[in-house]
Order: sequence, then C-alpha cells, then structure tokens
Amino acid sequence: MTDISASRSPGLSPAPATPAHSRGIIWLLTGLISSIVAAIAITLIGVWVFPQFSDTFTAFSLSGNELPLLTRLTTRFYPAIWCAPALVILIQLSWPSKARRPIAAGVLGLLALFGGVPLVFLSAYLPIFQLLSSV
Repeated sequence: MTDISASRSPGLSPAPATPAHSRGIIWLLTGLISSIVAAIAITLIGVWVFPQFSDTFTAFSLSGNELPLLTRLTTRFYPAIWCAPALVILIQLSWPSKARRPIAAGVLGLLALFGGVPLVFLSAYLPIFQLLSSV
C-alpha cells in the first residue's frame, strides 16, 4: 500500500481565496443593485407620482410662478437615471486605478440610490413648499 499523502507534490497546495477580489465583487454588485433599484424607483416616481402632482404644477404655473429648475429637470429627464447602471459598469471597466474600480462603481450606485431617489421626491414637493412660503 502506498501512502496517498506521500504521492502529492508539496508545491501544489490550493491557492487561497483573495479577500481583496471578493471585496471588489461585493462593491461592484452593491453598485449595480443599488443603481438598478434607484432606476426602478425613480421611474415609478416619474410614471405614478409626477402625474398626481400635475394639478399642483399647473396651478403653480397659472399663478405666475415658474416651476423650480430641479422640478422641471426631473419631470422631463427622469428616464436618464437608467444611465446609472451603465455608468457603474463603465467605471468598473475603465477607472484609472484598478484597485479602486469596484469601490468607485459601488459608491456611484449607492449615490444613485441614496442621493437620487430623495432628490426626485424633493423635486416633486418643491413647488408645494414654494406655494406655502408665498401664502
């Protein structure tokens, strides 16, 4: 009988998993998932919430006031948020520092979610805030 442990080559131990690589994948997935959730949420706001405010926006315009710039931009260009997942992938592919690529991609996705969604809600309520301040 031959000993199986003796027949193995001593230099062929399995390669340990690199924690930096797995952290990079987690950052990238976090950025992708966050940007996709942000795109879905902002699209739903644009499709269902903005029409609910159309009477308010019309009344605001009829009273001689102009809609705030942020409100005008978000009501017109909310579908542009779908560029965020593409930008996350683009950053992952072309960020200058290879070690920081996943982190930059993850941060962009998180900014889209935790910055973009509240900003769109704020833009819907800005005319109401301005009307209340003028009363």
